[in-house]
Amino acid sequence: MMFNIIMAVCFAPLWPVLYFMQRNLVKPKKGIILGVTLPPSAHGDSEVLEICAEFIKWLNITMLPLLPLLIPPFFMKTAGVPMTWFMTWLLALLIAPFAVFAAYRGKLMKLKRDRNWNSAASGRALADIKAAAIPAKRLSALWFLPPVIISLVPIFLEFFGEKNWAYLSVYISFSAMAVLFWILYHLIYRVRAEVYNEDTALTMALTRARRYNWGKFWIIASWVTGVFNVFMWVFSDNTPMFLVAILVYTAVIIIAAIQTEFAARAAQQRLTANKSGGLYLDEDDYWMFGILYYNPNDSHFLVNDRVGINMSVNLARPAAKILMAFALLTMLALPFVGIWMMAEENTPAKLVLSDTALTARHTRDQYVIELNTIESVELLQELPAMTRTAGTGFENLYKGNFSAGRSGSVRVCLQPKDPPFIMIKADGRTYIFSDADSNVTKAVFERIR
Repeated sequence: MMFNIIMAVCFAPLWPVLYFMQRNLVKPKKGIILGVTLPPSAHGDSEVLEICAEFIKWLNITMLPLLPLLIPPFFMKTAGVPMTWFMTWLLALLIAPFAVFAAYRGKLMKLKRDRNWNSAASGRALADIKAAAIPAKRLSALWFLPPVIISLVPIFLEFFGEKNWAYLSVYISFSAMAVLFWILYHLIYRVRAEVYNEDTALTMALTRARRYNWGKFWIIASWVTGVFNVFMWVFSDNTPMFLVAILVYTAVIIIAAIQTEFAARAAQQRLTANKSGGLYLDEDDYWMFGILYYNPNDSHFLVNDRVGINMSVNLARPAAKILMAFALLTMLALPFVGIWMMAEENTPAKLVLSDTALTARHTRDQYVIELNTIESVELLQELPAMTRTAGTGFENLYKGNFSAGRSGSVRVCLQPKDPPFIMIKADGRTYIFSDADSNVTKAVFERIR
């Protein structure tokens, strides 16, 4: 049950992010509606408004039913089936809104061609050399130094304390995120300028609007992550507070990201709302389905997103193709994570005793102990209180490294609901094993003893 709650806390916030970001696409941003560049005179056109309304309707039809589908996993007792359910749900969440967007973006593109709403610069690149030559003013990187140092505190305390490697890896991950936000802050200055037309002053204003809003976000995200890392360390043994901390952190990051993108788009739309003329940037032909950017004439690897948040890649660059292929394969593989967990849960633990060694097996040989290295052996009817540090901790399977109070670090391969268990000390290490068949466990113990 706790596993399902944690998964729901992690997955549920993704729904409002995608839903409200998609709804916002019907509002003009630098003259772009639903990923299509339109002249200002077309923004209030009745057919444009009708397409936008139909888009919202089908967005609701496809996305609203996904919310109640987060409930069934709470009634599942295993971990593999809920994980498969959540991963499949996530895959549907990633595909459904963008499929609706691509369909209605196609309708709006057809209307644009029929009405001849093309810019005089359609299909051409408006590279503002003057704007590119103006040095960008940046905030000092020292703003990121305090949160990075704060995020390192739990790593220091854990490494020189009990060394719970599972927690330590989590603290290192979030500390790396604090550093990553600093890197992303610098990347926003490497993305090309926000060109709208030939007006250099307007280009600089649009670029500053995006860089200011996103620069502020990356600083906030770095600070929030650093503080959150400390909170995780403080409440590592308090599961309810740990979950609350995760929920609050996720909500703050998501709300800040959405607010940042909306603020940047609103500022850019205000700057371009009253601009007229036939020469304005129109790159619709370079955006496949309105989502994927492919422009061999653009040397930039990173470009600002039209759909979603922040930056995308130029698929005309070889490295971008590799990155996109990896991301696509990762996305399609999501449900198989749950299938793998189901296989783990449904495979029984086995003990195999030969004349020279004891093997604890689960899907493969987990541990092999030479009999002549065994120092002591004990049959346990109950497991000691244990905390997983690295490995698997399902309700019906413990496998990997665990911390067991006075016994210290133990290596386990057992089914916790199927006593008895064999505790073995060998080569200065402690092991706890069991076979899915309790009679086999007892027989192995008797033979070793």
